[in-house]
Amino acid sequence: MNAAPIDHSSTTSLAPASVSASALPSPLLLDVTIRDGGYVNGHDWTVAQARSVVRTMEAARVPFVEVGYLRQATGGALTPAARCEPDYLHALAAETRDTRLVVMVRPGETEPEALKGLADSGVGMVRILAARLDVPAAVPFVEAAVAEGLIPAVNLTHASRFPAERLADAVAEAARAGARIVYLADSNGSLYPEQTASRIRAAVQAAATEATDRAGGADGTGGAVIGFHPHDNLGMAFANTAAALDAGAAAIDASIGGIGKGGGNLRLELIAAHLVRHAGADYSIDPLVQDPTTTPVRLKMIMEAGAKALMTGILDVSLEQLRGFQEEAARRGYDALLRAGAYTPAPATPAP
Repeated sequence: MNAAPIDHSSTTSLAPASVSASALPSPLLLDVTIRDGGYVNGHDWTVAQARSVVRTMEAARVPFVEVGYLRQATGGALTPAARCEPDYLHALAAETRDTRLVVMVRPGETEPEALKGLADSGVGMVRILAARLDVPAAVPFVEAAVAEGLIPAVNLTHASRFPAERLADAVAEAARAGARIVYLADSNGSLYPEQTASRIRAAVQAAATEATDRAGGADGTGGAVIGFHPHDNLGMAFANTAAALDAGAAAIDASIGGIGKGGGNLRLELIAAHLVRHAGADYSIDPLVQDPTTTPVRLKMIMEAGAKALMTGILDVSLEQLRGFQEEAARRGYDALLRAGAYTPAPATPAP
């Protein structure tokens, strides 16, 4: 990893005028402990636990903390981090001075109008999922985020399943729509460093070309930057992150202890310490390694992940395929699935 010292006087400008921080360090760290770690505990964080995580990010000087999914309430069936209602966001914002809250949106689960007033609740960024590279579904949310003075980011999921050229086209489309950050997500933890690097390089070039086509960002944004969301199914989260940074990524996701879906995420304390040591970053590591809030979730992930996380990473199995994959593994064994090549779900058995 090339680790030139971070020059905080010439940081990457991302934040619109309504967001307090006008310039942010590159690489930008975003904590996903609550949102992605929620896949381990069913998003069952109490407000007190979420506040503790947010306090930790403030103390560690991590600029952004993702606090859950923005969804329409369904009669109280969803936990606070699974719907991000105003009372929850206000409670978390009360714990911050510099760290900004982030919410994630999945098109189809809410409407662009739901972004109204988020800035008043302490939210600084909205990340919109583009499943299967469906950028058009994300565009109305990008436009709504811009109108609300929020940083719009688009997450291109399952980057391992698409060639670099298709990802580059999606990046250009998202940047053209106004996304300030476009993340490539290794959703299944299936990428290797050389695959990560080629995809990030193509994405960086696409974003640069799009900015040039718009006369260097005539809207004043300077174009989109590329982010990377790693998973650790194959133990490659840090190596892939190093490859992504070397290839030009300027934003990285991580979580305390690496808690997250599947094999977990990149460990936040690891990448933060690396950047302090080798890139002159100003993160504080002690709050991250001393945080007690996530310990039960970490233990749960260790107990439940194991071979399942490894095999889903090797075979590029998504969360949507997991149940069928586990049933086939129970019936045929991992050896048979490995030697069968790419995993294809078995056809459903017709009802009698």
